[in-house]
Amino acid sequence: MEASINTIIATDVKTKEQKREEGRRRALEMAIAKQSNESNTCTPNNKRRGNRKSDRHGARNQDRHKHFAKWILDKFPHIVRECSSSSSTEEVETNMHVLDIAGGKGELSARLALCHSLRVVMIDPRPADVASVYLNSVVPKLPKKWQHSLEERLRHTPSFIEDELDKRFSQLVTCFSVASDDDIYSDRDGVDCRVLFEDEAVEKAVRNASLIIGLHADGATEAIVDAALRYNKPFVIVPCCVFPNLFRHRFIYVEDDDGNENEKKKVAVRSHEQFCQYLLDRDDRFRQEVLPFEGRNVAIWWDGK
Repeated sequence: MEASINTIIATDVKTKEQKREEGRRRALEMAIAKQSNESNTCTPNNKRRGNRKSDRHGARNQDRHKHFAKWILDKFPHIVRECSSSSSTEEVETNMHVLDIAGGKGELSARLALCHSLRVVMIDPRPADVASVYLNSVVPKLPKKWQHSLEERLRHTPSFIEDELDKRFSQLVTCFSVASDDDIYSDRDGVDCRVLFEDEAVEKAVRNASLIIGLHADGATEAIVDAALRYNKPFVIVPCCVFPNLFRHRFIYVEDDDGNENEKKKVAVRSHEQFCQYLLDRDDRFRQEVLPFEGRNVAIWWDGK
């Protein structure tokens, strides 16, 4: 009787593993088929419309993660050396890594970790299923030979994607915000000892970051700049939402309406253009660049030097 029960349990476990494997394979096949059908049903008129700039914000920026990842690797080549995956058994947070702030569903992290083999720590208050995002959003856009190679790997090792993510990716499910002014104090020498992050895990992730990135990080955008300046970390942000009623302390100086170049007036930051100027004015070493995708595509970056 005992042997029979053990046999049933073993069979049940095997069945569950087979179902998981079949589910992963079907998800990959469906994602690839969907991408193929979309390409085949594209008419000449649709292609012509695709070459024309869209008037809708966000209508044609679906590939922003792919373009941004490529731009990051070109602009910050040091991360390939410092963040490349190794066989180390230490946690991702304790090694040098790319810190992805407000990464959302995790597509940018998936590309950096799984396509470029970099260690990535993502901070976002919502748990992300990065393996699923990789299968459904990234893989269908990869070259066919990469897709077939992944199919083969999944056929032999169904947990391949999860295994790779365990080695290179981790998420801190929390918000990324700096502490209030009440946490500022000075030591005996009068040195500012602001505690930027109350969460020790977030503080450690920032200290070990080789690069801090924020693609449309919303309310965390300026906090990235604060952290980068405090710890001399290279960063790049692509501002999106301004939230003028939430961040009332933001102002810029613009030329007077009378055209007097010597007189400038103080203006509250309310537009995207003003927000980018406000962030750029934080430090003379900051640079601005337009990225190769539509929508909110202005990058503000610093190499940490």
